Amino acid sequence: MTGLRVEKDMTDTDNTQILYEAICAIAESYTSIVYVDMTDRRVYPIRLDDYASRYREAIDAGHDMETIMSMYVRETVFPDDAEAMMSLADIGHVRKKLESENQLFYVYRCMHDGKPVYYRLKIVPIEGGTKLIYGFENFDKQFRTQLQIKAEREMQMMLVDGLSREYLSVWHLDGKSRKVALIRNNGAPEENAEPVRIGETMIDYHFSMQKYFGDFVSGDDFDRLMRETSYEALVKNASEGDLYRINYTRINTDKTTSHFQVCYAKIVDAAGIADFVFGFRIIDN
Repeated sequence: MTGLRVEKDMTDTDNTQILYEAICAIAESYTSIVYVDMTDRRVYPIRLDDYASRYREAIDAGHDMETIMSMYVRETVFPDDAEAMMSLADIGHVRKKLESENQLFYVYRCMHDGKPVYYRLKIVPIEGGTKLIYGFENFDKQFRTQLQIKAEREMQMMLVDGLSREYLSVWHLDGKSRKVALIRNNGAPEENAEPVRIGETMIDYHFSMQKYFGDFVSGDDFDRLMRETSYEALVKNASEGDLYRINYTRINTDKTTSHFQVCYAKIVDAAGIADFVFGFRIIDN
């Protein structure tokens, strides 16, 4: 936000020290910072952004933290988060929680232009707990990234569970490192012993596919499969929310043949890098 400034009315040595400790305790990313004196529970500004400046008059009037927070919650905070925010304005409640924790965090939502924006409140005691620093940070980008990562992991686990029931082996391809690791092996040793052995630790994806297809497919199929299963081809041809399937004929260790399929599930992370969960299955039946 624009208009950030350190309040200029803190001139005595005590308040200067508070300001220094507060800036050290609360990162510069915090848009507004106040402190509460535990003796009278009054709120004192350290830094107020343009939005928080609307509460300057109430702060200067000497209102306590509960009163100031009540105004803020009523005007801005998403209703479902209001009760928890008000509990953090209760100095007795905060003091008790700080007996077992060095600092407190709470992620909540504010309504900006009709849309919820995630903020994070950080509370830090200073001067032996006689004063409390309250820092308010716009946490929307970081929190939404965390939510996306969590959703991607949950989707990945769902894919793993779904694939694992019918596939001889299930693997994870890391798009950043281009390395592959075995997630689960359902096959008998004679079905996939060698591929599973080479995948027990993370190895280069291209090498692993070259080894697998070199051992189990005909020369006529090898070039096609290496081309179609290359990371670049997968990124181009696979789509999120659907399995990408490649069929081939496998030559088994006993020289019999089986119709096989390798299926890829694509997951794109917050940075736009594609990971894949993939599995091998027999499709003869």
